[in-house]
Amino acid sequence: MDALREEGIRPSIAGDIWSEGGISVFGILVYYIDRNFEYCERLVSAIPFSDVRHTGLEIELATKRACSEIHIGHFREDVSPGDGEDTVSESVHCTVSDNASNIVSGWETFEGHECNDHTLALIVHTYLAQPEVAEVFKKLRGMTMHLNHSVIGGKLLSECQKRHSVDVTKPPQDNDTRTGWGGACRQATWYISNQVSIQMYDVENPVRAATAVANPDGSVYRDHRLELIEWDIVKESAYFLTYVMNATDILQGTKYPTASRILPIIGKVAYYAKAGTPLKFEKTPVKITNEAVVHARDLLEKALSRRYFNCLADSKLEDWAVAIVLDPRYKHLSFHCVNRWMRGQFTAELAVQWTRQSWEADWKPKLESPTQEAPAMKKRKTAGKPVVTAASFLADSDDEDAMEEPFKAGVQVEGQEKEDELTSRYLGFSRVAPHADILAWWKENEKQLPYLAAMAREFLAVPASTAGVERAFSSVGHTVITHF
Repeated sequence: MDALREEGIRPSIAGDIWSEGGISVFGILVYYIDRNFEYCERLVSAIPFSDVRHTGLEIELATKRACSEIHIGHFREDVSPGDGEDTVSESVHCTVSDNASNIVSGWETFEGHECNDHTLALIVHTYLAQPEVAEVFKKLRGMTMHLNHSVIGGKLLSECQKRHSVDVTKPPQDNDTRTGWGGACRQATWYISNQVSIQMYDVENPVRAATAVANPDGSVYRDHRLELIEWDIVKESAYFLTYVMNATDILQGTKYPTASRILPIIGKVAYYAKAGTPLKFEKTPVKITNEAVVHARDLLEKALSRRYFNCLADSKLEDWAVAIVLDPRYKHLSFHCVNRWMRGQFTAELAVQWTRQSWEADWKPKLESPTQEAPAMKKRKTAGKPVVTAASFLADSDDEDAMEEPFKAGVQVEGQEKEDELTSRYLGFSRVAPHADILAWWKENEKQLPYLAAMAREFLAVPASTAGVERAFSSVGHTVITHF
C-alpha cells in the first residue's frame, strides 16, 4: 500500500459479513492495479464478528482499523474527529458491499456502490416471483429433491439417460438464498437437456415413480410432475435467464478489471430483457411466446430500469462512466444498448466531461519542480450535477439495436486545452478489440500516457461485485463445517 500511496493511487475495497453455526466473520478484500499492471486482490482482514453487534458503527470502526493497519490511511479512535487522524475514507477510492442496510450505513463515509451481482439477483427474483413461473420452479425443486434423494428414482433415471445417449447426471440442487438465483437457472438448463429422459421416466415408471419414498418435506414425485405447458416455461426461462447468468459471471471476475464493464453489461441485459428482442440458446434462435414468461420478462425489465436507470445516483454513474472512458475497448461508448441513456455523441461528451473534471482536478501534471514530493492522497472532487440526470437517460428510448456513434476526439469541450494526454493522445487512439487485455494495453502505452495510466490504475481497479469476498467465505465455511 505504501508504493500505491507514493504514486498517489488509491485502492478500492470490498467487504461482507459471513455467518455459519453461530460464527461470524467480517471479511475485507483490497483491489488495486500494481506497477506492473497486474490486477491484484488481497485479503485485508478476516475480523471475528461473533461477539459484536452487526451495526453500521461497528462495521465502520472495524473497517477503519483494518485499513489503517495496512497503511490505507490513518485512524486513531482516541482522537477527536476532524484533527487529521482519520483519513481512511479519503484514502479509499471506492467500496463495494452487498445491499444490507448495516454495511451500507457503516460505509456511508466512503465513496462506493453496492454489489452488482446482488442487485441483479434482486432484479431476477422479480422474474422468478411471477406466480406461474414460481410454481414451475417449485416443481423443479421437488423433482430434483426426489431424484437426488431416492435411490430407486436415481437408478431409473440413469437408465433413461443411457437409452437416449445423455450424460448420466442428477439435477443440480437449488441452494439459492435471497440474493442468489444461479441454482434455479442451472436447474432449468439441466431439465431442458434431460426433458426426454424425464418424460420417459414418467411414462415407463408411473407406479414406482408415484409411490417412491417421500421427499424430506413429505411430498412425493407425482406432486411435482410437469405438464407440457409448464415445460415451455422451463425452456423459455432458461433461454432468457442464461443471458443474465452470463452477465453475472462476467461481473464476478476478480482476475481482470470489471468496473468498465458494468454499464455495457447492464445495457446488454436491458436489451435482451426488452420484449421482442431475438434470443439464441446454444447458438440456435429461440422465441419467447409463453404468456407467463413474457409477463415475467416484462417485470424484470421494469425492475432493471428502476434500479439502474431511474434511481441510479449520479456519483455511481460518474464513476462507471469514467472507467468506461479509461477502457480502450469502450472509450468511444460503442456498445449495444436499447435505450438512449448511453447513445451518441451527447452521452459520450458527458462521460468525457466527467473524466476531464477528475483529470484536471487530480491527475493532470502541474507545472512544478521535477523534484516535487510524491502527491498526497486525493479527496475525490465529485463533478457538478450534469445537464442530463441518470433518470432521464431512460426517458428517450427507442427500439433500435444499434451501435452508438463514436465520440470524435476532435470535439472541443469548453475550457479544455487543445493538447494533453486525455484529449489529443488517448482519445485519438483507435479503439482496441473487444477481447483485448486492457492492462497489457496500458502497460504498453504507459510511457506515452504516464499520468493517465496512473488514473486508469485507480478507476479500473474497482470490482463490480463482492464475489471475491464470498469465495473466501466459501473456503472458511468448508473449514468450519469440516473441523467443527
